[in-house]
Amino acid sequence: MLNALAHFERAKPHLSGDVEARAQALQQAELLGLPTRRVEAWHYTDLPRLLKRASSPSGALIGNDYSTLKPHYLVFENGQLSTDAAQLSAEFVAPEADLSADAMTLYNHALAENGVTLNFDKSPETIVVIETKGSETQHFMHRVKLGAGVKATVVDDHAALGYSNVIWHVELAADAQLTLVHIQQSGQYVGHCTANLAANAQFKQTTLLTGGDVARHATHVKLQQAGAKADLHSAILGRAVSHNDVTYTIEHQAADTHSHTTSHQALADAARGVFQGKVIVQRDAQRVDAQMQARAMMLSSEAEINAKPELEIYADDVACAHGTAIGEIDADALFFLRARGIDEASARQLLITGFVEQLLTHCDDKALADVLRRHIEQKISALTLTKLEADHAV
Repeated sequence: MLNALAHFERAKPHLSGDVEARAQALQQAELLGLPTRRVEAWHYTDLPRLLKRASSPSGALIGNDYSTLKPHYLVFENGQLSTDAAQLSAEFVAPEADLSADAMTLYNHALAENGVTLNFDKSPETIVVIETKGSETQHFMHRVKLGAGVKATVVDDHAALGYSNVIWHVELAADAQLTLVHIQQSGQYVGHCTANLAANAQFKQTTLLTGGDVARHATHVKLQQAGAKADLHSAILGRAVSHNDVTYTIEHQAADTHSHTTSHQALADAARGVFQGKVIVQRDAQRVDAQMQARAMMLSSEAEINAKPELEIYADDVACAHGTAIGEIDADALFFLRARGIDEASARQLLITGFVEQLLTHCDDKALADVLRRHIEQKISALTLTKLEADHAV
């Protein structure tokens, strides 16, 4: 578990910005303490308990191949940027300490040493891939700002083995379109993304969690002007005793705004999954369309899912709905495949893959969808083989 005070003392000589303000942020964070289940937003993710336990195996790391996309690469290893970002990302700007923030944001404000700052006034020629590696504790603050009409795709490929606290700030001007993809397959990760959308802006976030010990990905979207649209989609492959938490807060502040949220979780062994989604429609936000669906496939009697979709509506002319469905692999579908000569491992893999790959229907870039598909197939193959070996051992 991270000793924040000791980490701060070691990092202090290299921290940018107002170090005294950082020290005050850290003091306030320590006063609040890591969030426990007593904090409503963290009710299903008791962070101190989860970080104290021994790390569980996350399986082999997969090196995702983005070469067909010819991306801009930004690579962080143990907190340090190891590639030249001069022509793409502005120099890291130290976070401003906000003593009224929650504990995890305060820890980030105190300890963040690096991050990318992407300010695009015109659409980049290709996607941006941010790879995070290493085994040490890392704190990042990333910023993405798109000008009017700008379109961009950013991939956050997280394969770091240690503890990471990451904040994303997204600002989209009128008619801007950002696709933000998160892939996590290792480590202990606490992340928070805030996104502010102007008129007709579109924010599409895809989150794929396929490994690691603890993951908490939270996103707060504010649709501030008419025509703004948010698409938030996630998929989780949980195994061993991994804990994966996806939390969304979608705030419709203006009329004629839209949001669409889906979650697909496949949980094996004693893995635990969490989905929290809250749609808030403000009083003057008429003609809002907000849809939210969470689904989970339980692959073990010891797996656990906690789903909490919510609607908080103060307007009367809206079309809002949410739903949750939880079940096992369809025995009839499994029998159908086995009866046609498909072995059990392959049959299970086909059914799980078909379930999780629903995430890809929301990916507009075919080449990027192919990268995600290969990643999902390799992870599911390892998961199903492990399950069969365990069954035969019994």
